[in-house]
Amino acid sequence: MIWLTLTAGSCRFFGEYWPTFLFGHLACSLPAPLPEADKTRWIELFKYPRLVAAGCLTGLTQTGGASLALWGPTLLVLVLQTSPEHAAYLTIFSTMAAVVGRFFITALIEPLGRRGSATLCMVFGGTLMVLAGYLHDIYIDTWSLFYMLFIAQSFFGSANYTVVGPYMAEIWPARLRASGMGLSYGVGNCGKFLGPLGLALIMGAGDVIKPAAPNLAMLGPAFAYFASWYVLGLIGFWVFGYEPRGRTFDEIDSALDAPARSAARSARAPAL
Repeated sequence: MIWLTLTAGSCRFFGEYWPTFLFGHLACSLPAPLPEADKTRWIELFKYPRLVAAGCLTGLTQTGGASLALWGPTLLVLVLQTSPEHAAYLTIFSTMAAVVGRFFITALIEPLGRRGSATLCMVFGGTLMVLAGYLHDIYIDTWSLFYMLFIAQSFFGSANYTVVGPYMAEIWPARLRASGMGLSYGVGNCGKFLGPLGLALIMGAGDVIKPAAPNLAMLGPAFAYFASWYVLGLIGFWVFGYEPRGRTFDEIDSALDAPARSAARSARAPAL
């Protein structure tokens, strides 16, 4: 009887009071629930028209470099009069130059800033691209000047996107950073078909999908067309964008949202 009484009492204690005893102090030590995050709509991006312009224009700088990389083997076959297999082999070295360029520019981003390092890449990349187009038939001994300029342009063209890629995101306030990056990157990717299309039309290809026309006399203007997209990037950086070097994300958010907060306070202020 004593055992049954103790057992019943123990069961009653564990069933009624033990959960409170065990978890009650834990509940007191739990942090308060986080406040609900503010919901933003992508249309709010257009409250910052200068940032929209800066992000989209800098994103479009990939047009020339991406188009040259896409159609590089085809152009090497045409210019060097070589086989597709050998042209594919030659692109290995331009790809290696592109990788080295991305590491190289990381050492200059902080000393020169985003604007300075991107300007360096775009000026050199655009100049080398134009020279490659107009000097495609020049040889130094047995070395094709077109191929050497092709490799050098890959170096600076790839380095440029190491700057542009993060820049398209960091210029936005935190609540719009993902959406702003998506808009800029999406617009920039339009260059991946605008570039090859322009090359085909300028060189007089009968098929706009395969710019392999033998009219190499128009290769210079076609490469100048590629280089012109870097000019848009310079406008994006220096006319519409700003330099985020040395500024934290909190400082950027405060600077960008200050006009909106001032306008909201003015709207709430009673008329005198």
